[in-house]
Amino acid sequence: MIKLYSRVTVLFIFGLFFTGSILAQNLILNPSFENFKECPTNMANFDALLEDISLPTSSSGDYFNQCASNDFNVPLNFKGEQQASEGAAYVGLYFYALNDYREYLQLNTAKTLREKHPYKISFQLSLAEHSSLALKNMSILMTNAKVKVPNSSALTSSRMDLQEGIEFHEVKLKADKSLSKTDGWVTLSAEFDAKGFENHMMIGNFNDNENTQLLKTERSIIPSDFSYYYVDNIQLEELPRINYEKDKIYVLESKPFEPKGYELDAEAIASVKKIFKFLKENADVQMKITGHSNDAGNPEYNKFVSSLRARAVALYLKKLGVEDNRIVWEGVGETKPLRNGKLKENQLKKRQVEFVMTNFENQ
Repeated sequence: MIKLYSRVTVLFIFGLFFTGSILAQNLILNPSFENFKECPTNMANFDALLEDISLPTSSSGDYFNQCASNDFNVPLNFKGEQQASEGAAYVGLYFYALNDYREYLQLNTAKTLREKHPYKISFQLSLAEHSSLALKNMSILMTNAKVKVPNSSALTSSRMDLQEGIEFHEVKLKADKSLSKTDGWVTLSAEFDAKGFENHMMIGNFNDNENTQLLKTERSIIPSDFSYYYVDNIQLEELPRINYEKDKIYVLESKPFEPKGYELDAEAIASVKKIFKFLKENADVQMKITGHSNDAGNPEYNKFVSSLRARAVALYLKKLGVEDNRIVWEGVGETKPLRNGKLKENQLKKRQVEFVMTNFENQ
């Protein structure tokens, strides 16, 4: 059984602790396409115009810059109108077109990524106004070397498997808005653990037309339909490794539970997954979870609901693969309030879960 250590222990908010003190460094070279060899004046492969950018297939992409005129200008160009998300330039790619035609953006990283270290990728995306289709989801591909194949078809995983000497893995992205947005930019992002070989990254659609998930349209898709996106402001940064000091109390990062609620929201689930990773990598640690409530309502009911909150975290960790004997949970209702006993101050914050890591005692 785990003993919960004194509440005199400093209370750390999980999100602040995880941020760390080191400044994030963008590992993508030429991330906003500001470093160019010449201003775009006509249809040309953007790898011929841009520093540290290449094309993995025989297809081209388009480079747009405020220095250009007419078709390749920013904000107004031959695919629509869009201000740059960062700086004065961006690129454009076909993500879906007839006969599985695809365009890809291939970027160098400043260094090879470190094995088992967490990284965050993000970039801005905007559907060009002249597009007739929008994708439902997207991903990136991390590789160990520059890829070059002789045609313009989709770089599916089966095709990538045939590339001699190429190691790769796909990272699925989450969008903060619909990918059908044409007015402004959508942020796509993901966190992943590096395999240790990654030094290049590709942006594009890695499915053929049959397997590409598209957002629903009011009409049937015809052969001339396409999906074309502007891409800008690519960020790749190494995150601090997840760490929890033993015998210190942490608060689970989540939105406060509803008064009668105990289900984990998306933010809480993401936090629990980070806790699972830490427990998986530290076999000498076990965990005590404590659920809390505010002082509104019946004390016995409050304790019951707070128990369900702690239990929800414990069950999710067990579902992910943590052994039963490494987790203890309890609900204390309003009896052990957070924030140094000031129960009346901001009651919402009392509907939370906290946890502490201690030495593993297998009994």
